[in-house]
Amino acid sequence: MKLTVFLVVALAVLAAGCGSSDTADEAATAEAPATTTTIAAATTSTTTTTSTTTTTSAPTTTVAPATTTTAAAGGIVPGEDADVDAIVVAYEVVFSSETTYDEKVPYLVDSEGLEETVLNYHETGELMGGVGAIPSAVTVNGETADVSYDLLFSGTPTYPNLSGDAVLIDETWKITREMFCSIMTSARVGCPTE
Repeated sequence: MKLTVFLVVALAVLAAGCGSSDTADEAATAEAPATTTTIAAATTSTTTTTSTTTTTSAPTTTVAPATTTTAAAGGIVPGEDADVDAIVVAYEVVFSSETTYDEKVPYLVDSEGLEETVLNYHETGELMGGVGAIPSAVTVNGETADVSYDLLFSGTPTYPNLSGDAVLIDETWKITREMFCSIMTSARVGCPTE
């Protein structure tokens, strides 16, 4: 009988040991997924935050230099001097390959006989993607002005800092025939002699 009691007690202890071991394994297994889930959630939050910061910063950097570059491209401030503004308009109209003869006439001194020249200039402009001129500096001396300008092909300054002039006649700033014909000759469209 002692042997039976001993065996029952030994089996009870053994059964209790096995039962605790299973419970400890289950507890360990239950804790592992909780740790893994917590780490995965933290990683996802970090990635989202980094992505948002990068996207927000990019447009701000891109927009600012474009505005600065555009403002710094020319030394003329529109609206600051009425005479300078009028000279800029005269240059833009007269030397644009897209404006017609009739549009150029008010800004040209002695425009008679230049119809064919303007037509040929327009055709040359089409081949070049457009030709034009834009003043970058103007010095007014009474009824004359010294002009520094850029000659543009396809909207790009191809010949920068060229020297030109303008004259004030009947309260309108105009380009001299000599100046106009000089540019037309450079453009290889010719210009009739007076």
